[in-house]
Amino acid sequence: MTSENFRDTRANLGWSIVLGTLMILLGIAAIAEPFIATIAITIVFSWTLIIAGIVRVVHAFQSRHKRGFWTKLLVGILYAIGGILLITNIFGAALSLTLAFGIVIFIEGVLEVIAAFQMRRDPNWGWVLFSGIMAIILGIFILARWPVSAVWVLGAFVGINFLFTGIWMIVLPLASRSLPDHRARV
Repeated sequence: MTSENFRDTRANLGWSIVLGTLMILLGIAAIAEPFIATIAITIVFSWTLIIAGIVRVVHAFQSRHKRGFWTKLLVGILYAIGGILLITNIFGAALSLTLAFGIVIFIEGVLEVIAAFQMRRDPNWGWVLFSGIMAIILGIFILARWPVSAVWVLGAFVGINFLFTGIWMIVLPLASRSLPDHRARV
């Protein structure tokens, strides 16, 4: 850690604790009410697509005299239409997003297992293998329980992510307090 990063970490300790605590509380709330969190995530994702579509359409018109105008315009329109379709059917969107999530995690796991066997000679390749196997199991679990898993998967997973993010946002700056100042000069 450079001395500048070290000083910044110590100076922003209060904000890190406040934001970390907020992340932990949001994580706990999402884990406690995964259905509500899933709906909230779906709404946020839908609006993100709509806004991104609008931005892409505006950008296409701003650069309409350049190459690729129609492609940019079409992509922007597709984003906006996709967002509108999702926001008008939140439960269907949650089903679709959960199915896509399960497929992506399963494929990620398969690719990690393949990568692990390709790097067998490297130290700690077993961790990549372990991660891949766990992703495959998780993907199968989500897909085997789909569509019922759509009720809780997105909310619970985002909640767990928020919880762990909040923990490191608090722990990391607190750990820097216990380091001596001469460490900042390194």
